[in-house]
Amino acid sequence: MTNMTNPPLVLLTGINGFVGQHMAAYLLRQNMNLIGVGRKAGCLIMHPNLQYISVDISQSAVLSYLLQEHPITHIVHLAGANDVSTSYADPVQVLYTNAWGTLHMLEAVRSAATSSLEGFLAIGTAYEYDFQNHLSTVPSAPLTESSPIQPVSPYAWSKQIMTSFMQMYGSVYAVPTFIARTFNLIGPGHATGVCARLAKQVAMMEKGQLPPKLVVGNTAVQRDFLDVRDAVIAYSSLMQLTAVPYGSIFNVCSGTASPISAIIDLLQHYAAITFEVVVDERFVRLNEAPLVQGDNAKLRAATGWTPTISLAQSVSDTLDYYRSLL
Repeated sequence: MTNMTNPPLVLLTGINGFVGQHMAAYLLRQNMNLIGVGRKAGCLIMHPNLQYISVDISQSAVLSYLLQEHPITHIVHLAGANDVSTSYADPVQVLYTNAWGTLHMLEAVRSAATSSLEGFLAIGTAYEYDFQNHLSTVPSAPLTESSPIQPVSPYAWSKQIMTSFMQMYGSVYAVPTFIARTFNLIGPGHATGVCARLAKQVAMMEKGQLPPKLVVGNTAVQRDFLDVRDAVIAYSSLMQLTAVPYGSIFNVCSGTASPISAIIDLLQHYAAITFEVVVDERFVRLNEAPLVQGDNAKLRAATGWTPTISLAQSVSDTLDYYRSLL
C-alpha cells in the first residue's frame, strides 16, 4: 500500500481533457505523482510532479512498458469519446476509442503483471441504464447500480462494453478494476454538455458576438448535474478503494435532478444582458429520456464522499470561464 513516504503514482489518461485537467489539478494538490497520457504533443498542465507522455492508448505494448518501468499504483482512465450526438454518425470510432481502447489498457496491465497496481478506475455513463423501462416501472425512484441496463446510443453501448471488459478483467485476472458510472458533469472548462454550450452563448451575447437569443433544445428534460470538481474528488476516492470486489460499479452523481430550464434561469440571473430563449429542433435528441436521476448512496457509503458545489455555483463559474476566453 502507498503511504506518506511513498506517495501514489497515478497514470492518468485523457489529462488534457475537460475532466482530465481538473483530475490532475486535484491529485497534484494531494501531493500525488502523475504520469499523464494524451495524444497531443504537449500537456496543458505543467508541474514538477507530473510527467507527460504522448501516446495512443491502443498501443498496449507501450502501456505495458510504462507499467513495467514505473511503480504505478493507480490508473484513472479518462481518455475517450464522450459526445452522444456525434456517436450516431461514427459508431465505429466511438466503439474503438471507448471499448477497445480500454481493452488494450487492461491487456497492458495483465501482460505487465505489475504488483504495484492498487486500483484501475474507468469512467462509465448513466446512459448505460434503461431509462424508459425505469420510468415506466418506478418513475419516482432514482437509478441505482442495480437498475436495468439498456444502452440506446452508440456512445452508451461503447461504455457498456467497456464496463463489461473492466468487470471481466477484475473477475478473471484479478485486475483491481472499478467503474465510476457518471451522470451529467458541469463546471468551468472546455466541456461539450448543455451547460457549457448555453454558457458560451451567453458570454458571446454579452460581448455582442451573438444576438440576444439563447438557442436551446428540450428545456423540460431533467438531468442529474454534478460539478466536475466534486466528481474528481469522488474519482480519487474510488481509485483508492481496497475493501470492495473488483469490477464494482458506483454511480457518481449529485442525487438531484434539475430541468434544463433551471440552468437557463441561472444564466439569465448571472448574465449582464437579457436574452430570449429560442427552441431549435436540432438540439432535441432522439429517444431523449424526460428524467435522469441517480442514487449516490453506494458511493457515499464506500468513500464518505458528498457533493459540495451547488448548481448555481457551477453555472456561475462556467459562465465566468467562457467570459475569460472572449
